[in-house]
Amino acid sequence: MNSIIKSITTTQILWLGIALSVPAFLWNLGSVAFIGDEAIRSLVAFEMKLSGNFIVPTLNGEAYFNKPPLYNWFIYFISEAFGYYGEWPTRLVSLSFLALFAYSIYFFTRKVFDQAIAATVTLMLLTSGRILFWDSMVGLIDICFCWIIYLNFMLLYFLGKKGNWFYLFIGSYFLCGVAFMLKGLPALVFQAISITSCLILFRQFKQQFFKIPHFTGALLGLMPAVLYYVLYASKVPLSKVFSVLLDQSMQRTGTHHGIGKTLLHVITFPFEQIYHFLPWSLLIVVVFHKKFWQWIHSHEFIRFNFWMLVANLPVYWFSVQVYPRYLLMFIPLFNLCGVYCLLQWESIHQKQARIFKWIFLFTICLVAVCILFFPIIGQSRTISYWWLLWIVGVFAMTFFLYSGFKSNSQILLWTCISLLCFRIIFNGIVLPIREKSSTENACKEDCKRIAALFPNKQLLIYGQTQTHQVARFYTSVFSNQIIRKSYLTNKPEALYLVDLKLYPGFPGTLVDSLILEKKQIIYLMKTNNR
Repeated sequence: MNSIIKSITTTQILWLGIALSVPAFLWNLGSVAFIGDEAIRSLVAFEMKLSGNFIVPTLNGEAYFNKPPLYNWFIYFISEAFGYYGEWPTRLVSLSFLALFAYSIYFFTRKVFDQAIAATVTLMLLTSGRILFWDSMVGLIDICFCWIIYLNFMLLYFLGKKGNWFYLFIGSYFLCGVAFMLKGLPALVFQAISITSCLILFRQFKQQFFKIPHFTGALLGLMPAVLYYVLYASKVPLSKVFSVLLDQSMQRTGTHHGIGKTLLHVITFPFEQIYHFLPWSLLIVVVFHKKFWQWIHSHEFIRFNFWMLVANLPVYWFSVQVYPRYLLMFIPLFNLCGVYCLLQWESIHQKQARIFKWIFLFTICLVAVCILFFPIIGQSRTISYWWLLWIVGVFAMTFFLYSGFKSNSQILLWTCISLLCFRIIFNGIVLPIREKSSTENACKEDCKRIAALFPNKQLLIYGQTQTHQVARFYTSVFSNQIIRKSYLTNKPEALYLVDLKLYPGFPGTLVDSLILEKKQIIYLMKTNNR
């Protein structure tokens, strides 16, 4: 056994990680219904199809200003390729960008370091707690957006190192334009900080920032985004669009939440992120080594990654309403710095650094124990193949644990492999259980029932009735129509979705009811008016 483990190369472990990633990220991908934000993105794409309007996004037929449309276009193209709008196409868009993100990390890291480090930081992205058990399961904008921001960081480094400033400005501002078309104003904040930091790090701020090549490159790079908004302005006043985008960004800052919540967030933010990005966030310990600053500045690429992280992180550190998925572009920067410093630590004091080996061996042990005790969960035994998953999982984890124990240099890689294995078991056991108990799935099934009961019926949302995100998507898709709002009750041939708590005097007859994702109930009413 020892000889087999010692003969396993980094390349083989990397390919094992890639192979395990397929079932880890794809198995039962569509079993649990959409959450709210997924439903919004997919409904906007679906309404683009029905209306033929790809310039001005709509939601329930009304102009939707909260986000630019690029990600909705991606969902549209993939959904059309699949032939339907739903969980698989939307989530596959997100996973496609996760794969590109992982490949980009490997590609750029391999330009500077050996394969062992490149493979390690690549698999660390895929097995970071937040990505492995949340963001890879949903079809949201953030993985794509963060990948674009990371590409921008890398472009700034590699072109900046070569001194190709004009092409750097064109490429960087083009990526900024793409990021803006995904998420709006945050892209401009990242661009301003990143360009400035890059020029300072390469000691070129005075020579390049206020020069014609910078402004020319910015103009050329942003041209595609500018052309889109020229088209947009022919249909909707831009002042309306940008006021909403600005409000969306400012909602997350202290201006909307007050000094008390802001101070609390500033204090708790580091601890929350350490929790969300376990186990790799434990590498934060290297910061407290007396030689940390020496290590960071001993390598140009590490120095660049570190300062790009430090410069941009306050964007979210001082914004109160922040979700961990907003920070994914920082994962490879942090992980690379952490792994590099850990290797430096090992080179001067192997016994001290060995504590990390035991930490990550403990992680593998913890994963193995979770798999070992899966059968204790009563519902797990309702899955017909649970025993097969359990046996395979226990044997696999035993091998991974032993491999990690015997191979000091590959402990991080074996930890990544064990986490991917756990995600596969999670997919097979937990997701089917979640599918049965999910209120979103119950809402989805009720929307399907309503569409089957009332085919070819026009549906309208009455007044301020809140259908919420999940129901508004599934009612539209299953009935194949844009469900618009109406304050009039002059269409007896239509069915109105009505909140009778808001409108107890609605002039009509009760036809049916609809369960929403949080178990609220709204009613289908047929008006008596003509």
